[in-house]
Amino acid sequence: MKDLVPSPITQGMAEPNIEATGKPTPIAGCAIFLVILGMVAFLAIFATYQYNGYKREIINISQTESNPTTLADTSDTAQVDALVKKFDDFSNSVLDGQAATLTLDVQEMNLAIAHFPKLKTFRNKFSIASITPEKIIADIAFEVRAGFEGIRYLNGTMVMEPVIAMGSLFPIVTEIHPDTGNPVPQKMTKEFPTFLFTEYRNDEDLAPIFHKLSKVTLSEGSISILSDPKVPQPDALPDDVSEEVDKSLALFGLLVFMFGSTAAFLFWLRKRKQKQSEEA
Repeated sequence: MKDLVPSPITQGMAEPNIEATGKPTPIAGCAIFLVILGMVAFLAIFATYQYNGYKREIINISQTESNPTTLADTSDTAQVDALVKKFDDFSNSVLDGQAATLTLDVQEMNLAIAHFPKLKTFRNKFSIASITPEKIIADIAFEVRAGFEGIRYLNGTMVMEPVIAMGSLFPIVTEIHPDTGNPVPQKMTKEFPTFLFTEYRNDEDLAPIFHKLSKVTLSEGSISILSDPKVPQPDALPDDVSEEVDKSLALFGLLVFMFGSTAAFLFWLRKRKQKQSEEA
């Protein structure tokens, strides 16, 4: 009969080992929680660091008051009518599937900004100063926001090299010289093309014309834009423009991962407490 009584050793072997069965233990739950908490803390610190750095950079290159750019005089109706006709002739040729070239000098570009309602967002903020065979130089007075500090103004000059990307005119900003004299971070310089022209790329009224451009060339004092169905169109944005978009997507992916991990842990914790309540 003595042999039938389980010994302490056999009793221990008969009891289920929670860790061996793969079921979650309080230690495992705490470990998961600490890992997620650490990742959330890291993300919060990283976001704060990025925010403060961005705010400092914006304040460094901007001013509290705007220095408005020159707005062209539209009182000369003959000049305005000639400009409108030039745009209409180009648009009609493009819609008819014919090759056409639109050539504008500095005065006509500034007059277009002052006259056409589609360009009113550039008024007193963007004005063409000069055009060379290599670049376009413009005076700028853009609104910028330094975090939660309110609106400031990036006054100065901007240097651009226009290209055709995905059938549309796209300015590659190569240099920005603020009136403060401080250098503009390269990452901000790369972001300006999207800031300037995204609205026009997505405009449904302009799409039939703006998305059928083939080539852009610069000469002393003027810009020429060619639309020719026989000329292949570049089908992608320049790499230096899309790089910032990739970084934004990566950060968004990290945020999604953090949210999903936290939600999964809270769901597991709730199910575990429910099971413990049922067993009790």
